Amino acid sequence: MAKNKVNLGVNVDESVVEEQKKVSQEKDKSVKNQKSPKNNKKASAKKASNFGAKIAKYFREIISELKKVEWPKLNRTKNNPGVWANTGTVVIVVLFFLVIITAFDLGLLSLFKLLVGIPVGL
Repeated sequence: MAKNKVNLGVNVDESVVEEQKKVSQEKDKSVKNQKSPKNNKKASAKKASNFGAKIAKYFREIISELKKVEWPKLNRTKNNPGVWANTGTVVIVVLFFLVIITAFDLGLLSLFKLLVGIPVGL
C-alpha cells in the first residue's frame, strides 16, 4: 500500500499518525452509535450530568493558562514605565474622549431640539 506523505516542515512520527487514525475511527463509530433513539436518550442524560463537570474543567483550564502568563511588574524599572503608569495613561485618555464625546452629543441634541421646535433646556 502506497503512503502519501505531506511535507509539513517537521518530521512526523508514524505512531502519531496511526494514533490519529484510531481516534478518528472511534469518533466515526461513536457518531454512528448516537443515531439510534435509545442512545440519544442516554447521550442526553450524560450531557446533562456532565454539564457541571464541563464548566468546572473550563475554569480549571482558564486558571492553568493564566498561571502560564508572564505578568509585568507593577513598579517602574529602567526600561519599563510600569503597569500603574500605563493604566494612568489609559484612564486619562478615556476621560479626555469622554468629555469630547459628551460635548459633541449635547451639541447635537441641542441642534436637534432647535430643528424640531422643542424648547432648549433641561
